[in-house]
Amino acid sequence: MKSTALLCLSVLLTQSCAFKSRFVASVDLVPPPLDNLLKASEIIAEDVTDRNFPEACVGYLSRLEKSIDGLDIKSLPRKELLKQAEAISDNSWKIRTGLHKRLAEFDKPCVYQLQSSFRQFRFIEDYLLEMHNEVTHISPTPKDFDFSIQPVPMLDQTPSFYVTKINGEEKEIKFEAGDMLVTRGVSFLSAMIARLGDRGTQFSHIVWVDKNAKGDIRTIESYVGVGVAFYEIQAALKNENARILWLRAKDKNLSKLASEKISKLVSDALESEKPIKYDYELNFEDPKTMSCAEVSQVAFQLASDGKFRIPYYPNSITGGKSLTERLNIEPGPTYEPGDMEIDPRFELVGEFKDLRLTRDSRQKDAVLSAMFRWMNEEKYELKDSLKSKMAGGLIYSIRRTFLWPLVKKILKLNDFSKEVPRNMVKTVALIDQVAGAMFTELKARDEAFEKEHGVPMTAVGLSAELEKIRLEDLEKYENRKTRKKAIFHKWFRQLK
Repeated sequence: MKSTALLCLSVLLTQSCAFKSRFVASVDLVPPPLDNLLKASEIIAEDVTDRNFPEACVGYLSRLEKSIDGLDIKSLPRKELLKQAEAISDNSWKIRTGLHKRLAEFDKPCVYQLQSSFRQFRFIEDYLLEMHNEVTHISPTPKDFDFSIQPVPMLDQTPSFYVTKINGEEKEIKFEAGDMLVTRGVSFLSAMIARLGDRGTQFSHIVWVDKNAKGDIRTIESYVGVGVAFYEIQAALKNENARILWLRAKDKNLSKLASEKISKLVSDALESEKPIKYDYELNFEDPKTMSCAEVSQVAFQLASDGKFRIPYYPNSITGGKSLTERLNIEPGPTYEPGDMEIDPRFELVGEFKDLRLTRDSRQKDAVLSAMFRWMNEEKYELKDSLKSKMAGGLIYSIRRTFLWPLVKKILKLNDFSKEVPRNMVKTVALIDQVAGAMFTELKARDEAFEKEHGVPMTAVGLSAELEKIRLEDLEKYENRKTRKKAIFHKWFRQLK
């Protein structure tokens, strides 16, 4: 009996030790040091496949995020970094797709951390690929750049277009009805939309992919000043996008039916000459008007009798009071286009980025993030300028008369639809002026930094530089002798 008991105890101890040694590494997952980014990216790509990663998720990714934020990129060996840039970026994509496939396994805190980490990983990919490809950055304004004559992103590969690969192979670009393209525009309005929710994203628009009666691919989209309408797919892909995220519902039958339902709704509205107007107040409970995001939301609700609701994790608006009040946007739950990136009911088909535009996008992200941060933490408020007063006053009134073509030509004004509300015309003009002044200063400093150090500022560096700009500009504004030299505090400051 005694020998049998000892044998059993020995077996149990052996099994216990074997069990412990097998899982000891996965139970205590810790992100690797970042002294070698390529090696670190390989380790992280392996870690996110670990069976116990859901338990370690928040701690692992938040520690990694802090390590990346604290990384001094200019201290790393530049030649080696550029040589490894594409491999690091491919690993970053592998990490994101690996995590995306496991979304259903993660709890809400983990998913929210993922959304933040995805944004950070994407910044790293952009940053390294821009330098690796020696990209010529462009100023994406209509007068400087005509997107309509450019190659079609995702279809025509060029050194400036970076299409991610899945499992090491390029996927054939073959759209299906019900696919969603989550995109990022190049304007300050796009940057504002991407940062409007409490969980900021890098996306500002949703393109619904549809098929006409002949089976040809087209899109359904809603635009400010236009409302909901059909568009050619090539026009949609060329529409001034810094990035495009391609998603597809896992329930293919549901997405197909959703496309049929929304297509009929839009067709009937257009045929009756009562097109669905844009939802300027982002009221997601009223389908009579639709923003770009609401098109997809209404489509799935129609196909499921209201049972399939997107997004899976609604964002919320609680800050930016000075801006949201001007736009008549009520605080509370909202649907940010970027929230589709963390919906477990959709698969990530692919992603495209135009590297000529990603630096511009990164700088504008930094500016709008700073503006929201100062509104929320420093109690900054927007104050109308002469330009915004004119835009919402005289110019808005003239736009509704026969004099508009002449006035537009003389004053070199951009056209806008008569249906755009006065408050939006006024606010967008002010945002363009304030953000534009900050952007111009930040861009100049970023270029000076690159000239001195051989690398541009990172996203963290841009944010820190904007805080310096704020304090310097505030000092100028508070001194009556230098007030006129202040670049933005005249229209954006702590009002007393």
